[in-house]
Amino acid sequence: MTAPFCRVPLFTCTTLIALTAFAVAMPKSSPANHAAADAAPSFAGVGADIITGTIAEDNGAFDMQYYGTSGGVAGYAFATQACNIGSQESEWIGGTNQTPVIVQNCYQYRDGIFRQVGLSWLKHSFCALSESESYCGTCVDNFDCDYLAAGCADTYFAGLNGDATAPRTQINPSTGSYDYPFTIFPSGAFDLRGKLQVKVQDTDPSLNPGARWAIEGYYMSTDDAQFDNHMNNASWREITFTAPTTPSPVGGTNRQDPAIYAWDAMEPGGITIDVLDTPEAAGAGRVYVGSKATALGGGWWHYQYAIQNLNSHRGIDGFSIPVPDCVQIENIGFTDVPYHSGEGVAGTDWPVTRSNGAISWNTDSFEDDPNANAIRWSTMYTFGFDADAPPTDDTADLSLWRTGTIESIEGDVRSPNNDCEVLCASDINADLLVNVNDLLIVIANWGTTGNHYADISGDQVVGVDDLLRVISFWGACP
Repeated sequence: MTAPFCRVPLFTCTTLIALTAFAVAMPKSSPANHAAADAAPSFAGVGADIITGTIAEDNGAFDMQYYGTSGGVAGYAFATQACNIGSQESEWIGGTNQTPVIVQNCYQYRDGIFRQVGLSWLKHSFCALSESESYCGTCVDNFDCDYLAAGCADTYFAGLNGDATAPRTQINPSTGSYDYPFTIFPSGAFDLRGKLQVKVQDTDPSLNPGARWAIEGYYMSTDDAQFDNHMNNASWREITFTAPTTPSPVGGTNRQDPAIYAWDAMEPGGITIDVLDTPEAAGAGRVYVGSKATALGGGWWHYQYAIQNLNSHRGIDGFSIPVPDCVQIENIGFTDVPYHSGEGVAGTDWPVTRSNGAISWNTDSFEDDPNANAIRWSTMYTFGFDADAPPTDDTADLSLWRTGTIESIEGDVRSPNNDCEVLCASDINADLLVNVNDLLIVIANWGTTGNHYADISGDQVVGVDDLLRVISFWGACP
């Protein structure tokens, strides 16, 4: 006897199904290798090539300042050091649009979810000192402070970066260009305006047991982007909080890696990360999409996703994941990061819909609302849900916010299995009905361990999870 969807004997077929529930939980590739290849090249670029060399460090000492709290939100700033690993000097002309702007971000990892919890306005840099650092190369300073020489570094301490007055929304990250002077300036409480703002509830360790945190620094440089060397500008560092007022270091700076790779570092081996280049009107942009599937028991899985926009000016306004109509979904989640200090970006959560074999989140297009809550450059939004189907490799659709000839891009993700026949694994005797006969098979083999045809949940033991799986799919097979 064979199962209707399997050209092998029933015992073999149902055993394979049980094995699949375990095997498909593994990622299809190693994100660590992917990160090394795509985010941390070992070679320097031709022309100016600016990286964030160190984060929250001042001559070997930790340098991250807490400024105060207002309305349940805390203000911070941390030191950053730029390094020019390129072959020629980089412009650093203060008071113009020919100098880099500096980004500060904060992230939290808790209970399998990695999300952005804070961002700053941008520090408008001035006067490169061209310092010598062993990791940066050979620094021969033949320039004044209007240029950062090749092989040289330049440090901005936390106190300098705390004076962040440049709005993110007036920068084109795909080209590194912006108009100067800026037309808006940070507003609000003095201790917070323009600074890295994080809700106290997200940094209080008593409210976040087991949580871990990361900060990210990022130099956006015009001439660096002109040489197509702007895909390696972001770096991250793990920190911790003994109290919201007291950040402290955990590890060193992870150079040339955007913060999405901190998720993989904090949860090694389970994250799939895809690197997507975006079609831009000018320059080049990049977006990362990370995904993970986690077994919950009883045939249920949690699916978690993160989209980080490194430097796509077009941005992302929609995210759609294939989910077959026969799959049940619950516990749907979404997180963004709040803009502040008068930046003017809407904070509306993305509504979710389910239709045509997919679950989708969307915000308003640029044409409908230029202040919409799109995934703009140097931000990360997360999405998640529970489903009663095991994972498989599939393709998600990311729609682009600003108009262009190409309206969307695709990324490889883990998503619920799109073969509804597989979901009838509860039909152990393959009579196209899930009923008392299947229930009796589970009971007859209760406690059996290893690869067994009655272990339909794939947890290597016939027990309550398998019994619940039979009950959940009671009736005719879909």
